[in-house]
Amino acid sequence: MTKKQQPPVDGLCEECGFNYDTGELQGTVTLLIRQGAECAMALTKAAAGPDPDVVRLRPEPEVWSAIEYACHVRDVLEVQRLRIAQCLAEERPVYAPMDRTGRVKEAKYEDQNPIEVAAALTRFAREFGAAARVLTPPQLGRLGLYNYPVRAPRTLGWIIRHTAHEIQHHRQDILTILAKVEPPIIPAPKPSEPAAEDADTASAPLS
Repeated sequence: MTKKQQPPVDGLCEECGFNYDTGELQGTVTLLIRQGAECAMALTKAAAGPDPDVVRLRPEPEVWSAIEYACHVRDVLEVQRLRIAQCLAEERPVYAPMDRTGRVKEAKYEDQNPIEVAAALTRFAREFGAAARVLTPPQLGRLGLYNYPVRAPRTLGWIIRHTAHEIQHHRQDILTILAKVEPPIIPAPKPSEPAAEDADTASAPLS
């Protein structure tokens, strides 16, 4: 994870465009599943390219690699699905922190197989979506004590939106990082200076 300011957990995220205050919940779940699949596809496409290890490259020492972000998204989806189940089973549950930064080293994210990570990410997105879609309005209003980024009571409805924000935000992170570190298949042509005799015609309008 970068050392940049943490994304918001309410309202509009100006960095990725996610808005906690708009969109009906079923549409938010559909978006989450689709963007989870897009994270997985970006990872597998990069791993199948000319340099498979590009998914393990960090663009900066303090910025996660594409596979590290993908592993994080996969784990977020699994943990949040379990939190839905916990909230339905307990009255005012206290959610255990997932230790997002500690998992990077403990689970050795950088060494994991990108194809396996992508498959698990896609599966967990679908499983989270299935658990979220069937929640009734009273269930969506159930509260649990959430720890990140501040300790506060949160509804299951908020947890669903927050999970969708995590996926949308980190989808953008994955695509941005791969655009920086992924070697192009065909090198871009170098721009050339127009010849002196063509200088007048180069800027002339078409007839």
